[in-house]
Amino acid sequence: MIHRFLFAAALGGLGLAAAPAVSEGWSITKLGTIPSEQACMDKARLVINRYLFAHGGGHTGEDTWSLYAYDLEPGMQDAVIICPIGGGGAVNAMLIVQSESGAEDRGFAVEEMISIWNSN
Repeated sequence: MIHRFLFAAALGGLGLAAAPAVSEGWSITKLGTIPSEQACMDKARLVINRYLFAHGGGHTGEDTWSLYAYDLEPGMQDAVIICPIGGGGAVNAMLIVQSESGAEDRGFAVEEMISIWNSN
């Protein structure tokens, strides 16, 4: 009886070891300094909307200084562009992308959003 339990546990462990690794993680990027919170939020909306139009995704949300995007493709990425006011009144725009998919998908989303940000 104990031998069957140990054998079953060993097989279960092998099944877990054979499962593909998921590369869950975060990417945090400083986008630059913007003169006002409003200008930053306007640019953040433009970036997220263009990304969604080009690549697809779920829904968005926002508060006073942050814009959120959920389930961005590829790989169901979640992103936020924040526009906090720093020293001297300048806004330091940041992009944060979190995913439970591969690092390649996350890297794609980050690079695309940075490209859109820099071209506008």
